[in-house]
Amino acid sequence: MANQIKMNEAAKWQSLKERYMKGLSAKAARNVSVIMENTRRALNEAVASGATSASNIASINRQVLPLIRRVMPTVIANEIMGVVPMSGPVAQITTMRVQYAETVPANGAGVVAGTEALSPDALARYYSGNQDIENPDAAETADLEFRMGSKIKIQFPKETVTAKSHRLSAEWSIEAKQDAQSQYDIDLEAEIFAGVAQEMTLEIDQLMLYKLRKLAGVPAVVFDQAAGSGVGISVADRHANFASLVGQQAALIGKRTRRDRANWGVGSYNIVPLFDSAKNSGFVSSTEGSFEAPTNTKYVGTLNGYLKTYVDTYAADDEAFMIGYKGTNEADAPAFYCPYVPLMTYGAVINYETGAFVTSFLTRYGYIELSNSNTSLGNAQDYISRIGMKNIKFF
Repeated sequence: MANQIKMNEAAKWQSLKERYMKGLSAKAARNVSVIMENTRRALNEAVASGATSASNIASINRQVLPLIRRVMPTVIANEIMGVVPMSGPVAQITTMRVQYAETVPANGAGVVAGTEALSPDALARYYSGNQDIENPDAAETADLEFRMGSKIKIQFPKETVTAKSHRLSAEWSIEAKQDAQSQYDIDLEAEIFAGVAQEMTLEIDQLMLYKLRKLAGVPAVVFDQAAGSGVGISVADRHANFASLVGQQAALIGKRTRRDRANWGVGSYNIVPLFDSAKNSGFVSSTEGSFEAPTNTKYVGTLNGYLKTYVDTYAADDEAFMIGYKGTNEADAPAFYCPYVPLMTYGAVINYETGAFVTSFLTRYGYIELSNSNTSLGNAQDYISRIGMKNIKFF
């Protein structure tokens, strides 16, 4: 009988989870599935420990799970960083590198064992051939016949990431709850849940952007509209110079990562009119906004067919435009957001000093940058760049 009950509960949970994940991409569905399982486990542990009641859990499920489904797919990290959900409070992030396994020539003047293959800093032209640095060429067949050749090895570096916490608490009076329900038919507790979830998501978005900007460092180049570049005779010409700088930095990212040019950018609201007015920039504005988040970080369009552009509405008007590359594989990114428990509360309790309802909200996630060396495919700085902006005008 007990086993049958457990099987029924598992089937109901699976059905509920599938309903919440409907409409998500395969990648987003996988991520949401993991963090919903984490949330369910944490709630079940709370009931088992007596930290909260089963009736409270039912109420929390009706409020928290829809918020997770709504909020998590819209975090900006999904668009510009690797997102690797954690199944526990400690996890490992893995990336892949191809390395030269032997020092060639043996005196160490050429390729040194352990150097990354394909690196622009140590690209060999002789490793598989005659091993002559000065006159690289294919080797005589007799020299390599019955030999395996120089070795290439594949390495999977691992980094440990630990979940950290953000907390918020909220308090409301019994009278406020009664009045909101009576006069406006508003569930005050549900509204507070939604507001706290938006605040936490906003903080995550802003923190991820802050960390990436810090990782990128000072702007690689600065566009000063007052100084100009070349002979710009109109605002459109000068703004076109900025679009050219963006394209040049995007191409450099492709060179450094050996992947492709930058495919995303984040800037202030000035980016939209600037690209719109830039002569021959090829900026296609978004008509729908396929990335609609409750955090005021919006998808606004695509530059020249490859650079998806987002606006951070909290950024200063002269905030440097940040661009970067994120591959189709979640491991191919400058940094990693690792959600563990995206939003958790154990329900409202009474503050016996004030008689008010009080609840605490928690989000836990990890963050990590794979940054081993300047010649490493894991070097996070290779993936991003910033273009400074000064004296921007539109007339």
